[in-house]
Amino acid sequence: MRTIPGTPPGTPPGTPIGTLFGTELRKLASVRSTWILLGATALLAGLHAAGLLIGDPAGDLTQDTGKQRVLFSAGMGSVLAIVLGVLTGAGEFRHRTITDTFLTTPRRGRVLAAKLAAGLTAGALAGLASAVTTFAVGASWLAADGNALPLGERYVWLTLLGGLLWCTAYAVIGVAVGMLTRNPALGIVGALAWLYVVEGIVVSAFEDVGRWLPSGAASAVGNAVNDGLLPQWGGAVMLGAYAVVIAAVAALTTLRRDVT
Repeated sequence: MRTIPGTPPGTPPGTPIGTLFGTELRKLASVRSTWILLGATALLAGLHAAGLLIGDPAGDLTQDTGKQRVLFSAGMGSVLAIVLGVLTGAGEFRHRTITDTFLTTPRRGRVLAAKLAAGLTAGALAGLASAVTTFAVGASWLAADGNALPLGERYVWLTLLGGLLWCTAYAVIGVAVGMLTRNPALGIVGALAWLYVVEGIVVSAFEDVGRWLPSGAASAVGNAVNDGLLPQWGGAVMLGAYAVVIAAVAALTTLRRDVT
């Protein structure tokens, strides 16, 4: 297979980024796994919310903190959003179609930008589906008990919005991880191992560090009921910074590595 070197100065731009973005969206829409993951993301959020409602861990769902814990379920589908992102970033390397893509658009930065934008879009859709499902489950369950959600309270909408942003950010991070590893299985295992194993070990040794790590920042974005977290806006800044840094590293390596 032909080797494509890094893009030298003066290389023709190739396909416009808008066209690349549309192509990436069509690729995602044409793959069954995309729709399965989007549906599973919403289902996971709904099941998590239902589990909290059944168990009532807050002790009294008439209190705002109990309802906020239920609405926090909107971010639980983020684990599948990051999987979707990794598949978006690494899929072409797995199927060995990335060579043709880089031949069509030698400016690799545009390809990466299009994939990140597509991942962001897919993550936003996953987050929206999760937020809507969580709201539907929580509102209908509480209304049946004569305990409606206080729609005039800011925490209701901030928590649902936080879940949407959480899924979106994780999908973008997943795309960057996929571009870095070039292997879907390795990218998925690596991302999940970091979030649920490595961070757990770090937090157990240095508890105060947890709020600054990706999982802690994500929980803050999701508006978790936890005094040890950053404020929601602070979590959004930290999680966005992680996404930017990982995407930048992915860009640097993708631009320089040969594709065979």
